[in-house]
Amino acid sequence: MYRIFMFVIVYLVSTASFAHGGHDHANPMSSLIHLFWLAPLLLAVGMLTTIYVKRSRSSIDKNKE
Repeated sequence: MYRIFMFVIVYLVSTASFAHGGHDHANPMSSLIHLFWLAPLLLAVGMLTTIYVKRSRSSIDKNKE
């Protein structure tokens, strides 16, 4: 029940109200600025995926012995 309540609350709140005054998506530099914000997130996901794959491969190799 708590999850449904939180889901409804999150989708009722306008996300545009959280944007600051200078948050302009019409600016040509806005894509680059958003890329700089997303780049660390993408790097972290890539690193975690690499670590997970290496660990799963090493456990498979240990089971073969």
